[in-house]
Amino acid sequence: MFMFNKCRIMCFAKYCDQVSYVITIEGTPYTLHLKQQMILTDKQDDCYYQGYIAGFPNSLVTLSTCSGLRGLLQFENTSYGIEPLDSSPGFEHIIYQIKNENIQSPLFANNYTDIGREKVTGKVSYKLHIDIEVSAAFYHNDKNLITQKIVQLLGFVNSMFTPLNITIVLSSLEFWTDNNKIRTTGEADEILQRFLQWKESYLVLRPHDMAYLFVYRDHPNYVGATFAGRICLQNYAGGVALYQRAVTLETFSVIIAQLLGLSLGIAYDDSRDCQCLGYTCIMHTKAVHSSGVKAFSSCSIRDFRSFIKHRGGDCLSNRPYLNTSYKRASVCGNRIVERGEQCDCGSAQECAKDKCCTNKCRLKPRAKCGTGLCCQNCKFKAKNKKCRPRADSQCDLSEYCNGSSAFCPTDLYVQNGHRCEHNTAYCYKGRCQSPDIECQRIYGKGSKNAPLACYEEINSQTDRFGHCGNDPKKGFQTCSWMDVTCGKLVCTYPSRIPFTKEKAAIIYAQVREHVCISLDYMKPPTEKDPLLVKEGTKCGPGKVCINRTCQFYAVLGYDCNPQVKCNGHGVCNNKKHCHCNPGWNPPDCATNGSPVGGSIDSGLRFLDSASQDTLKNWLLLSFCLFLPVLVGSIIMIAKWNDLSRFCSKEEDSQADE
Repeated sequence: MFMFNKCRIMCFAKYCDQVSYVITIEGTPYTLHLKQQMILTDKQDDCYYQGYIAGFPNSLVTLSTCSGLRGLLQFENTSYGIEPLDSSPGFEHIIYQIKNENIQSPLFANNYTDIGREKVTGKVSYKLHIDIEVSAAFYHNDKNLITQKIVQLLGFVNSMFTPLNITIVLSSLEFWTDNNKIRTTGEADEILQRFLQWKESYLVLRPHDMAYLFVYRDHPNYVGATFAGRICLQNYAGGVALYQRAVTLETFSVIIAQLLGLSLGIAYDDSRDCQCLGYTCIMHTKAVHSSGVKAFSSCSIRDFRSFIKHRGGDCLSNRPYLNTSYKRASVCGNRIVERGEQCDCGSAQECAKDKCCTNKCRLKPRAKCGTGLCCQNCKFKAKNKKCRPRADSQCDLSEYCNGSSAFCPTDLYVQNGHRCEHNTAYCYKGRCQSPDIECQRIYGKGSKNAPLACYEEINSQTDRFGHCGNDPKKGFQTCSWMDVTCGKLVCTYPSRIPFTKEKAAIIYAQVREHVCISLDYMKPPTEKDPLLVKEGTKCGPGKVCINRTCQFYAVLGYDCNPQVKCNGHGVCNNKKHCHCNPGWNPPDCATNGSPVGGSIDSGLRFLDSASQDTLKNWLLLSFCLFLPVLVGSIIMIAKWNDLSRFCSKEEDSQADE
């Protein structure tokens, strides 16, 4: 099946998005001209290329240069594979001719009719985002190898769809590592129906145009199934491809290309009079048995144009998105309790170990809850038990379980603008935004917020150590004189020993009697600098930092007077309600009672004095009403007993006579 030849490969030119190689095959040198190819949506190494062989206008080359050269060289009627030679010190590779053996299975489970052939004008590029699910038998526990093969496979498919101006992008890839998510037995069309049902529930949070399931099968009756011309209909945008052991990657790429072509409204060429530039037309059944370049025929191009003209491919012109109804869909098994679910323990394996929840997202018998900060051993925690401790001792507030719910109340914090850290800072979104605290956290005890002169010296430089923000397009932002203390955090450095606790670039500046320090964590331009002064930080008398500018304190909207509103026994929370100190009752902290304090928002259950008095009055009234009834009942029972005894004596005396 393979003929091996060792060869040495020499790269003689390399540009930003182009690369050329000279490859010797059977003594003849061939020059490859390649351009970068986008296959993955996420950040990737720029190592996937597509191109041609110089002097062979109908040739096609698809290569990955990530670790050596791997890929496919296709002449008109011959294909060669190329891979790095293991343990070779001289960048040597193996070139081998690929001979695709006939596969015994018919192609696809469905019969497809011819599509209209109307011509349309215009040249528009399209982008197709696909999701691929890999079944357990296909997986073979070698994720890296299979990922590499799938990316290489998509490179082959992409090269076939280039004449149609379609770029195929892998938006997500999932391995079914232990067990299959659906039953993969039966014919390809049966698997497809199950896969589409599963896709409707489990892929709703992954934007994609088309989803494929790859299944390994030794001797399938068919090698794939899909719905013709329905790629943009969400309930039908899926396909199943069955992979056989003897099938080469080139052959499998043709199977995927034909499945995708059918979804795009392109019919088979077998019964039509079609011409193509390649040795073999992609949509002809013999293409899966052939080596060499394959191209879409004149019939296929007309089919695709007609499909686009009749708006069958509208989804290819925009990025896939999630509509509102899909965002609200409940997905059992994602470990998130959603509408219609009592609990969600995750996968079947995780649910088997869960004491409270079943894999159907229902609670087990006698279980009151399955998850939540107020759920313990499948039961609700006792009321007034703390469920979320304070994240900040000065500006965050605790929440408590209410005894009848598994979930902790909404996270509460002190109202923005409340003074903290001995009146030197303000609370903002649950944190005391004190630069002194931040400096000590980074540089240790003795470090403090630097004086204004240090900020002026460092933040006026507009470089990585001193700036007022970083725009990915415009670069570091200049600090105005009024906003200089709202840019990069500058601290005093108290030690004589160089700072080495962080992996960062460091700058020291001697300003008068102070040694000032600033760090750069060398984050990419798209990431926010973590050492920018925090929002809500005090930047002068009656002023705070908001959006890298020093603004008046009134911007925080603080309108609470705790001495009046909370009677001096609490603070206002972010809902502008009083959060009482321990020993005082909400809502106004005016009366003693609650041992933990809290607010009407924090989940506590208690009775205030008025409620307690009302309860006492109701109990007393109930007792007063019930007492006469009780006494009357006792008297009636006593008289009834006397009457019964009297009657009994009369009967006895009459019997004696």
